[in-house]
Amino acid sequence: MKNLSILGITTLMACCMLFVVCKSESHLENPYKNKTEKELESLSNEKYSKIIAFASPKACGDATEWEIIELQTVCGKSYIPYHKSVDKTTLQNMINDNNRLMEIYQPMMAPRINCIPYRKPLGLICKEGKADIKYE
Repeated sequence: MKNLSILGITTLMACCMLFVVCKSESHLENPYKNKTEKELESLSNEKYSKIIAFASPKACGDATEWEIIELQTVCGKSYIPYHKSVDKTTLQNMINDNNRLMEIYQPMMAPRINCIPYRKPLGLICKEGKADIKYE
């Protein structure tokens, strides 16, 4: 009975600590908030290029070795292929950073650009050594 009580208290403390950490991180100020439009454009291009390079470390020869992941662009939700060998946590962190930038940059750009809505991806194919997404 004593062990159950200690386990319960330990679990409760762990949950409280996790809640506090998650809550505090969700309220962090966006680091891109005070950037100029030109700086945001440059950072957006740079981040996208790095994400694509990281996600595609090798030529596509077998589409089953690839997955699809979502990221935000100035036109909204987009999808990119990534090779299963890449570290998904690192890739997701890169995408999360990109998405934070888009929270600031997209509203600046949206009124001035003509976006074609993205379609839902159906799967992947290899085309000329590159993973290519098939859409509806």
